[in-house]
Amino acid sequence: MKCICSQKDLKEALIAASKALPGGKPQMPILSGIYFVTRKNYLEIHATDFSTGIISKIPAEIESEGEMVVNGKNIVEIVSKLSGNIVTISTEETENVATIKSDATTFELYTMEPEDYPKVTMQEFNHTFYIKNAILKNLVTRSVFAVSDDDSRPVFQGCSITVSGEDITFVATNTHRLIVTKSVIENNIEGENNLIVPADALSDVLSIVNAIKDERGVKIEFSDKHIAFTINNMIVTCRLIDGSFPAYDRVIPESCKTFANVEVQDFVSTLGRVAIIANQTEYNTARISFSNEGLEMKADSYATGKVVEHLNADIEGSDVEISFNIRYLQDFLKTASGNDILRIGVNDSLTPA
Repeated sequence: MKCICSQKDLKEALIAASKALPGGKPQMPILSGIYFVTRKNYLEIHATDFSTGIISKIPAEIESEGEMVVNGKNIVEIVSKLSGNIVTISTEETENVATIKSDATTFELYTMEPEDYPKVTMQEFNHTFYIKNAILKNLVTRSVFAVSDDDSRPVFQGCSITVSGEDITFVATNTHRLIVTKSVIENNIEGENNLIVPADALSDVLSIVNAIKDERGVKIEFSDKHIAFTINNMIVTCRLIDGSFPAYDRVIPESCKTFANVEVQDFVSTLGRVAIIANQTEYNTARISFSNEGLEMKADSYATGKVVEHLNADIEGSDVEISFNIRYLQDFLKTASGNDILRIGVNDSLTPA
């Protein structure tokens, strides 16, 4: 094969595709590679870890058709550091070697057998909808951090996504905290469709959307077993997680006896100071008291000492004290705007807030 393409396009495509490379030592050596194949007037790039697959397509001048596989980490680093604007990729000069040329630089990389590479294939999908980039960013950012890392409970390692009509809901939990965030899509989907999408795949989608300036939106296709996200000239596809997500709405209190309304920026600053002590306790624990005087936040570490913070807040209802894992609060508030108002509802010290 031999093709000529833009260094900028190739760099962006490789960085996106590399997100699907296995994190550690792959179960098959070929998975450490990135697959290249020339089409009529573009270059197609694949990477997969068997769980998630990514396809990137870029315009290219094709001088001869073919395919190759080279080490993924090496090719990403090489192309990222090339000084020229144009890159020539060829496998014609030496057997089992790919030549990468740009400006005054020439690299030669050993290739792997392309026949052995598990190409990323698109499945047949039953449903298709479109969503704006900014909306998808918010949904993923505000949910994916709350998933579980417990391999024994895979259903909690993904986000539950429900699509019905124009409504879309993302839910994530590790059984200690629960996030529910909702928005709208750009077309109607018949019936109520429930999917559990791996958090790793959603994080890959978020990284690509953040890097793409194109605001045309994201095309999402899904079936009973698979889902695919098309972002500009890139596709992220993965297998859905089998299983049933629990009835999360039963966990959310129907009503609360006490509410506090406080500015997010003030609350975040207070958390940061209290965390100095709270993070040295076994469960990063801080106690928050609600009273007519506002909020009082306390943390106590036997090894370090104590901290007490008073915070102005509008309180509705009776006095109550409740303990939180302070990191869970901080994770949640990272997704909020500094101008937002935080509303906390509680019933007592032992039930969810």
